[in-house]
Amino acid sequence: MELGLLDLDAFETLLVRAGLEELDGLPLRRNPFTPEDALEVLGRLMERPVTLGTFPPRMAAGLLLREVLEGGEVSRETLLLRVQRFAREQVAVLRPDGYLAWALDGSTQQKVAPVTWKDGAFRAGNFELGRFYSGRSGVFRHADAQLRTVPGPPLAEVYDDADVLSRTLDGAEDAFAEMAVALGTLLSHSPAEALAALRHLPSGLVALIASSPDYLERFQYMTRGEQLQEAARLTTSVIATWGTASATTRTVRGLLASTEATVPVLSLSAQGALVLERVAVPAERSAAVLSGGPGAAVILLRANTAGGGASSSGGPGRWKPAREHMEEPARRYQAQITQAPEGLVYEIDDVKFDGFNERLLLEAKGPGYEKFLDQAVEQGGWFEGFSDMVRQARRQQQVARGFPMEWHFAERRVADYVRALFRRNGLGRVQVLFTPPA
Repeated sequence: MELGLLDLDAFETLLVRAGLEELDGLPLRRNPFTPEDALEVLGRLMERPVTLGTFPPRMAAGLLLREVLEGGEVSRETLLLRVQRFAREQVAVLRPDGYLAWALDGSTQQKVAPVTWKDGAFRAGNFELGRFYSGRSGVFRHADAQLRTVPGPPLAEVYDDADVLSRTLDGAEDAFAEMAVALGTLLSHSPAEALAALRHLPSGLVALIASSPDYLERFQYMTRGEQLQEAARLTTSVIATWGTASATTRTVRGLLASTEATVPVLSLSAQGALVLERVAVPAERSAAVLSGGPGAAVILLRANTAGGGASSSGGPGRWKPAREHMEEPARRYQAQITQAPEGLVYEIDDVKFDGFNERLLLEAKGPGYEKFLDQAVEQGGWFEGFSDMVRQARRQQQVARGFPMEWHFAERRVADYVRALFRRNGLGRVQVLFTPPA
């Protein structure tokens, strides 16, 4: 057996290859292996740096541990049988450097292409970072959550690559150095505004940074190069452990067996360390749910957290955490219009805007106003909700400092009505647009 670890079983060997190189860092050989054990090992793995060599085994170990988190305790024998699936199905993964490598030992197989961010995922050719592929039949095909081959056209042939030797020798290289190249184009859109730049990054990473105020404050004062390095480090570690860097925003009700229970919560320390712990969370608490297969971690959103924001050298104001509660349709529509991280608003002299895109100050009014139109017409346009819009637009115009303003409405009739209302009240310079919900 390689590594000279003859006294280790297959699961322990996988953990060593995934980054737990110090033998005293391995978990006790408990039987059964419980969700609490899995959570502890996941936490230890996330403390370790991810290299090109450890990235594939880290993904394999992450899947095994998340299966225990989701399905409950398993015997040691069952755990070892689950490890054997990776060898039986000849499971490979895409690495951040654009090469395919075998999941169990991290050895390089063949080159695909440079990894780029496309259609909401990191991709190279037909392959996606964070997914498993079976090469058992001499061609690579998708593997499902149980690592079984998914029927369908082959993605690529399994072949001997002459360039593999050089990449194998680079196995100790930090994987996030390769990820930084893929992330570079995302952050370069807005180098002067840390929080505005976040909207271009994967949603799970955005939620993680935005929900950790102490780290967020540090992040906003980093140079662009430091931001890029940090984003790459965090993205690589999250994908290697959880199978994805994307997240869906919803309540945690679907993850709980009762109205309040403990769930794995992922957060960032002020120093940028990933922290995983079980926390009691009410079922209605809003969270970003991070899951690339079995098991899920939640990132608790802090939309109502008050505090400072990032100054903007490219705009007139500052991004700050939102203070008011917002219904889910309105929240989704605001995110669609502003393309900013959920839970953030843009403020100038304590006057709130929903967003700023380097050229325009943005306001988003989601669905639900149309039912009040008839009442507004009967009252000469001064139905309370619409009169509040006039006052809001006036306050915004007073602090806009020459920047154009756009108000977007999810309902066409409401947009037409407010456009006319603004013109009658001297607010004709505010552009009012109908933008249907996505």
